[in-house]
Parts: sequence; structure tokens; C-alpha cells
Amino acid sequence: MSQEAIKIYILQHPPVVYENKRGKDGTPLVCIANLFPLYLAQRCLSGSEKIRVTLVEAPLSKNTEALALSLALSAETCHALSPKDLSHYIMSLWECLASSDPQALISLSENFNSKTSFCEALNINRRVV
Repeated sequence: MSQEAIKIYILQHPPVVYENKRGKDGTPLVCIANLFPLYLAQRCLSGSEKIRVTLVEAPLSKNTEALALSLALSAETCHALSPKDLSHYIMSLWECLASSDPQALISLSENFNSKTSFCEALNINRRVV
């Protein structure tokens, strides 16, 4: 994926953080949810790049782990639908974007430049959709 696609993904799924007022390590924010977008930002974007986050009230120290696990479970459950199950929906999004702005597809990924390569990237049978 391109850096532009990663930025769009992070904008849609901002890391959930709280202010670390008592932190001894100097870390001003602690991420408790949407860890994958934070990982992508750290790995794929420059260190000076800024990203949006969702700031939440700091949980009680005894509830931090439970809150983090609850947020992770709800997010993963909602994202559990496979692209194969949503192939018609995903393909219709691709077709709409391809007809309105084909360059936008390529800015997301070079694999999105044709129906065949798009379907191969998502492991979708192009003959079914």
C-alpha cells in the first residue's frame, strides 16, 4: 500500500490514546486501542509525520487492561467479515472509484489498477463478482 493509502486508513481508524500524566518514561500518550494503525504509522511514515488520534479519559489503573481488551475484541469482531463474504460490496466500490477516478485506485495500490489484479490482491474470484 502507498503512504497515501496508509494515511487514509489511519484517518479512518485512529489510535485510541489516553494522557499519561504519571508516566515516568516521559511518554505523553498511551495507546490502548487500534494498535495496528499506530504500528503502521511507526513503520511506514516518517518520524515527523503527525496522525490523528482519539483521546479518551484515562481509565483507572485496575481497568486499563480490561478496557484495552474490550476495545480490541469489539474491533476484531466487527472486522471479522472476510472479503469473500463482502466481494460484491467491495467490487462495487472498486467499480465506482474506477469509473469516477481511476488514478485514485492506483494511489492506493498498484495492485488496484485492473479488476484482475484487484481481485487477486483480495483473494476474490473475479468471475463471481
